[in-house]
Amino acid sequence: MAPRILKRPLFGPPQGFPISLGAKILTPVLLVFIITSVILYSLYLSRIREQELANLKNQLEVFASSKAAELSEPLWSFQEDVMESLMRSYRDNRDLHRIILYDDKGRELFREDGRDARPGHTLLTAERSLTRDVNGQTLNLGRLVVQYHTDRLMEDLGRRRYEDLMPVALLMAVVAAAGWLFLHIIVGRPLHRLKLSLRLNARSDERKPLVWKSRDELGEVVAEYNALLREVGQQTNRLMRNNAVLERQITQRKVAERQLAKAHDELEHIVAIRTMELREANLELVRLDNQRAAFLSSASHELRTPLAAVLGFSKLVRKAFSRHFAPHAEALGLGSRSDVILANLEVIAAEGDRLTRLINDLLDINKIEAGQMEWRDTRLNLADEIERAARTMAPQFENNNAVRLVTEVSGAVPSLLFDPDRMQQLLLNLLSNACKHTERGEIRIRATAAPGLVRIEVRDTGHGIRPADLELIFQKFYQSEDGDKGKPCGTGLGLPICRHIVEHYRGSITAASEVGSGSTFTVELPVGQD
Repeated sequence: MAPRILKRPLFGPPQGFPISLGAKILTPVLLVFIITSVILYSLYLSRIREQELANLKNQLEVFASSKAAELSEPLWSFQEDVMESLMRSYRDNRDLHRIILYDDKGRELFREDGRDARPGHTLLTAERSLTRDVNGQTLNLGRLVVQYHTDRLMEDLGRRRYEDLMPVALLMAVVAAAGWLFLHIIVGRPLHRLKLSLRLNARSDERKPLVWKSRDELGEVVAEYNALLREVGQQTNRLMRNNAVLERQITQRKVAERQLAKAHDELEHIVAIRTMELREANLELVRLDNQRAAFLSSASHELRTPLAAVLGFSKLVRKAFSRHFAPHAEALGLGSRSDVILANLEVIAAEGDRLTRLINDLLDINKIEAGQMEWRDTRLNLADEIERAARTMAPQFENNNAVRLVTEVSGAVPSLLFDPDRMQQLLLNLLSNACKHTERGEIRIRATAAPGLVRIEVRDTGHGIRPADLELIFQKFYQSEDGDKGKPCGTGLGLPICRHIVEHYRGSITAASEVGSGSTFTVELPVGQD
């Protein structure tokens, strides 16, 4: 195989110059050059500004000293016209902002204003005392205050900055052009030759190596490229032989594939029919579930207004009856009727509160399932939350002396990132559920720390739960029978709400019970999650 040498033009525009590679190499260099130039030029301007400002300060000191000496004589002689003439003559100074002459008592005698300083410019101030020697004593005649502005200095610096930018920009353009030319000669042309060789070998069945005489890194790349061409040629011959074998196997498999395709089409038809039936059934279930959620939400909202009115008016009626009618009932012989009316009003209030809790539970479970619940997470101290829940439940235990509430919190329990309202809802639902099913004994709420989680246990000494009900009590509206009474107790929403809250925080809730010995509900919540 005869080697082939590619011709390349010595002059003219580059063909196929790798712009992206050139930009990657040239851009950092230019950025460093530009940043260095800007820094050095800024330091240079800062130095010039400091020198010019120092010169202006010296000029101010000299001017103030000379004018103080010049004004001492007419001030001593009370020559006001001379002092006024001298003060006016000072306005010819381009750097003057203001000059003020005071007498020995601090009263302003003359003031002359020069050019107003521009916003943001600096004012320099010098103050000199006007004195006169009389019989060996130095008398203070007054003082002279002179202010210079830096407008002329800033204008000179701005003009110098503008004049210096032109050669800097020209130098940067020359550097960029030289860098581009250097990259073109060193990198662009060799890569262009390599690209042409790759294109020709891709279009031809014959693999022709590229001749490269340099021994630099590009020469090593070309040597590896030629070795790759030889390896590709060998692999191509091997693949052609394997291809002939594969063609025979493919012919045999096509027959089997046609048979499989026929069976596959039949199976797909059956699956499509079943899928359509399942999709329609699923859509119907989704529609029914949406209607159920919409009905619950609408009904709950519609019930709140009349329920609030019933509760409000029942409390108002009970308050008015107790205040105005009950005290006179005994005198009229209606004491028993009065007690019955008050008891009935208490029943109305209690049942109204129970119905309010049921409506709130319905709204909460609906919001949670619809993903509309707002979670306001914050760092909670679990011991404080348990004590808060215990105080809330205290009135229920005060009415039942046969059951006592015990709280137990380990000192090593870490804080939790949790919604405070949802934490109270979780604890109160578990305690309320235990209180409903416990007639005597104790209810113990215990919090401990375990590796990576916090465990909360609520244990009661109630009737217990049947094994068949343990898997169902966390379902919506499921109500287990209340011990010997043989009837459901509660709304069937408290434990499902607890399960949703715990699962939202990637925890778990379980129940263990033995009939006649009580139940234990265990909540495990991971710690450290944000």
